[in-house]
Amino acid sequence: MQIKESELVTIRGKVMGIGRVKFPKTSWFNYEIPLLSFIVIKKDDGTFVSTCIHLRIDGYGNTIKGAQYDMAENVWLFLNENFNNKKCRDRCWLNMYDLSKGDEISTVLWDKYHAIQFMLAERGIATDKYAHLQKKIAELKSKVKKLEKKINDNNRMKSISTILRSTPVEYIRVEVA
Repeated sequence: MQIKESELVTIRGKVMGIGRVKFPKTSWFNYEIPLLSFIVIKKDDGTFVSTCIHLRIDGYGNTIKGAQYDMAENVWLFLNENFNNKKCRDRCWLNMYDLSKGDEISTVLWDKYHAIQFMLAERGIATDKYAHLQKKIAELKSKVKKLEKKINDNNRMKSISTILRSTPVEYIRVEVA
């Protein structure tokens, strides 16, 4: 799959990458927010804009990281206001749903997002956590095997030590024989 350069261009600039952000449930923010996808665009002036596609919330910065951080902070401010402001409480989930509905702008962003996903997949680069989790599980299984072997080896040595202590050993000096 050869994605043309034009496939990665929007009216705001060139798409540089994609990502996801997850806001965890906490004791003071007890809501299960779904995983939110974003896209990072390099604008013509060299700065970056990171857009949460689900909520259409932007972040800006002189670097990609700066734009991502600004976007995440802006999403968090929105979530906090949406769920904790008494005026919004009865509509908080509907507000989220309404923002996530597709329109011309979000369709363009989703098309670019998917183009990047497939381009990365073609190169063997995973864009989901499944591959990462599978690798982590394999690493943990390997660690468990090593620890089990170590425990078994220690137990075997303890067993040998116990056997040796209880084994009668006879000794005769050479001069007597």
